[in-house]
Amino acid sequence: MLRGRTKTLEKDPAEIICAACGASAARELANYCLVCGKTLEEDYQPLDSLRSSYRLQGRGYLLENTEGPQSQDLFAINRNSVAETAWASCVYSMVPYIGVVFVPFTLVASVLGMGVAVRRPEAGGGKMSLASFGLSFAVTGIQVFLWWLLYIVPELARPV
Repeated sequence: MLRGRTKTLEKDPAEIICAACGASAARELANYCLVCGKTLEEDYQPLDSLRSSYRLQGRGYLLENTEGPQSQDLFAINRNSVAETAWASCVYSMVPYIGVVFVPFTLVASVLGMGVAVRRPEAGGGKMSLASFGLSFAVTGIQVFLWWLLYIVPELARPV
């Protein structure tokens, strides 16, 4: 006896039911379902109905091998350690209040990183340096606003 059904000659094909989609077998000795492609000997698996709806029975789960549209990587080739340092400093500057210490270092490192990218184009890092430079101004504005809130909130809490 096989799991799911028996292979006997007196078995009616209409009695052989696919565990995934519920279709009955077309012939007595059928091995695969004509609707979804699942082997009729297997029991029901939790993802069978989903896989059969997309006709994925009998195919592997490997999604890594599929080729899709390639997206452009903003930071594709970067062997520019100065630009990497500028980006790290930019990320550190996003910490509320204390991050304002990293903003001047981010500006200096991003300018130096852009200089390295211009002198050695094969090293890359130009886009990363420009992104760090631009973001440091936005972070500076947010940090100034946070420091202003730190001083204005106690003033608002005082009775008039």
